[in-house]
Amino acid sequence: MTKLSKYLSFVLFIILGITVVFAGLFFFGGEVEDAALPTPVYTESILNWGKILLIGAAAITIIFELVNLVINPQTAVKSLISIAVLGIVVLIAYSMGDGTPLPLLGYKGSDNVPSMLILGDTFLYSTYFLFGGALVAILYTEVSRIFK
Repeated sequence: MTKLSKYLSFVLFIILGITVVFAGLFFFGGEVEDAALPTPVYTESILNWGKILLIGAAAITIIFELVNLVINPQTAVKSLISIAVLGIVVLIAYSMGDGTPLPLLGYKGSDNVPSMLILGDTFLYSTYFLFGGALVAILYTEVSRIFK
């Protein structure tokens, strides 16, 4: 084990510990008084932690990809092709999104508008496409091993 991998596993265990604490608070921290439905007190905290983890993972991915492009410029074409394919998937998912407001009884929030509904559909369809692509890639890999 190198020094870097020791530090990274230490950081991983710290992040895992913080996540376990937030999960414990969420599940066992009680519920909001006078709420129409059971609502954990620490919902906002665990959502914010999830946002921090997502932004951190995205930032690290982008930084390491840029560093890799500087170190190995010959791989830039493959990276740009994969980014373009991902952009096409998102555009297709966006075009499939439906902005028709939902008939939600008792909902008075501001998120039942076409822009938010299309954004939600874009995320869902993108996830479906990427999950399907991963399944196809796994099947292709396994079937191609049979014929080798």
